[in-house]
Amino acid sequence: MGGSKNQKAKGTHNVDRQVAETIYNADTVYLTPPELSAQERAEGLFRRGERSLREGLYESAVAHLTECVDLNALGPSATADARFFHALAILGGKRPSLCSGSQITAALKALGPSPHTAHARFLSALVEEDRTNAWMDSPRIPGNLRLMTQQVDRSHAALICRHVPALESRVWRALNEHVEGTV
Repeated sequence: MGGSKNQKAKGTHNVDRQVAETIYNADTVYLTPPELSAQERAEGLFRRGERSLREGLYESAVAHLTECVDLNALGPSATADARFFHALAILGGKRPSLCSGSQITAALKALGPSPHTAHARFLSALVEEDRTNAWMDSPRIPGNLRLMTQQVDRSHAALICRHVPALESRVWRALNEHVEGTV
């Protein structure tokens, strides 16, 4: 932002580490935004990653969410959500049986050794069932699986069904029934 003498710049301005409400008599003013805290950066990365995932931009989502999780600056609940979205993004919109071994490993690692939320546990179970084609043993959805899907909120179940299209999987079908309300 340039200015000539006797012009008044309105608003709050950050000049190096100084903050000014009004600047008078400046030939040139170089503005730098204030530095964000690690939590603010992580929250911004989470929002961009979630938006990219919802738009099907998986590479962008992985990049944003990897950086978000690596900052380790979110609270426990937000971290669990970031890890869940990260795992979905890593799978890249493909069913697990069509993903590479490294994608499967990375997605399960993103969820953690013992996922803390019901939707993360179901995503992990879906990945395991589909990558081994365990659904081929019996196409019938066990009643207890249908009941357990009630623990997953519908918005997260819908995300799983949308981004992990494993239609033959019993876990996927149980989640989809829950989303559609046909249980």
